[in-house]
Amino acid sequence: MTDHPSARAPALTWRLRVSRRARYAKLQIKPYGGLEVVIPTRFPRADVPFLVAKHADWARRQLDKQARLRQSIRPPQHLALAYDNSSTPVIYPNQSLAFNYDLFSESPLERIVIESDSQPQQIRELRAWIRQRARALLPQRLDEISRRTGLDFRRVTIRSQKTRWGSCSSRGHISLNDQLLFLPASTVDYLMIHELCHTHHLNHSHQFWQLVESRCPDYRSHEKLLSRSRNLVPDWFLMDLFS
Repeated sequence: MTDHPSARAPALTWRLRVSRRARYAKLQIKPYGGLEVVIPTRFPRADVPFLVAKHADWARRQLDKQARLRQSIRPPQHLALAYDNSSTPVIYPNQSLAFNYDLFSESPLERIVIESDSQPQQIRELRAWIRQRARALLPQRLDEISRRTGLDFRRVTIRSQKTRWGSCSSRGHISLNDQLLFLPASTVDYLMIHELCHTHHLNHSHQFWQLVESRCPDYRSHEKLLSRSRNLVPDWFLMDLFS
């Protein structure tokens, strides 16, 4: 991927990404990556500058909005996770340990020590810590629910998915989003049951929902909660995820 100057607005630059999954060309703003143009494989690259020029006013407004948002977002002083009701102090460079002490933390001796002075890198370090915590907690819980429900799986991976909380492949490989740690444990449990049911029905057919209901009778309430749970993920986490 390379940066290209806009034909009509030299100050406006973008990154081009060719996607086999894209049905049409689109412009999107990446919080730490600026303007990105996504095109299908057959879209003429020569037409990209004209596409950008057509939407240049929109792009500039969005870039200005993202710049203001970046200035307002600060990495957290404590990393709070709803999944295990934990709050872990975060220590940044040149910051006193005493200043960051949390009397209410379940793990008062645990701290997240950030090495970088760069905000984007600080957020990446925090996300790496969350990924490590997710790998320690989520697979174990999935295994427990698998044994309890009688729904087997072959493998589990932890990822930072942009749109999905989880997924299941035809081979029984389950992928879980590390952002699930920002959700209550009961909601995460339902998501795991949902994905485990996909090991039997790789669709959302009537049979699939029957299986879900047999393992989680109040699944409808959990579905509603899950659909509204994106706002539980902090802005600072998403800023880096979509860059």
